[in-house]
Amino acid sequence: MSFLTGTNTELVYSSLNAGTAKTTFTSEVQINDTAGMGVQCHLPPDFWLANNGQPGRTIRIVARGIVSSTATPTYTFTIRSGAAGNTTSAILLGSAALTTASGAANAFWELQGDVVLTAIGAAGTNSTVRGIGYIISGSGGFTTNAGINAVYGGAASPGTVATVDTSITNYINFNVACSASSASNSITLQQLLVFGLN
Repeated sequence: MSFLTGTNTELVYSSLNAGTAKTTFTSEVQINDTAGMGVQCHLPPDFWLANNGQPGRTIRIVARGIVSSTATPTYTFTIRSGAAGNTTSAILLGSAALTTASGAANAFWELQGDVVLTAIGAAGTNSTVRGIGYIISGSGGFTTNAGINAVYGGAASPGTVATVDTSITNYINFNVACSASSASNSITLQQLLVFGLN
């Protein structure tokens, strides 16, 4: 560590338990549910306001889990801010629809991305962040792009989202949608870590 900035990386949140497996759904659902994982990660309103709303303030989100499928459904990942359980607020990190291998069975996946504050605005959905990262999967997981796929703020490159409300408590809502409803199409979030990078 250089101590150039006088800041440290800190673990803001670490899940103690795995989430509940989600099956038989097509619309976006939260997979870091409190029933399985316990208390949901959240950033207090003053998190982004520290150091006078320091541009460049960053969080890193690291998530790992397993996915199963029948046939080749797609899964679409969205990590959103806002109120607990939100499926409509700003997408901090999001993927395209990712196709699974046929008959995936508890295939490993990992999502990792950084969300950087680029401009802070007045209270309300007026601040801007840029989120960029990736999702990878092991053998038998996602086949789209050989299992290595980008995730972006707003679910599109270059990852800029100008509708984040930094004046409220922002929960980290880890959500997924599946293209086909089946008891065999299952996804589980097994670990979620959130770091403050500065």
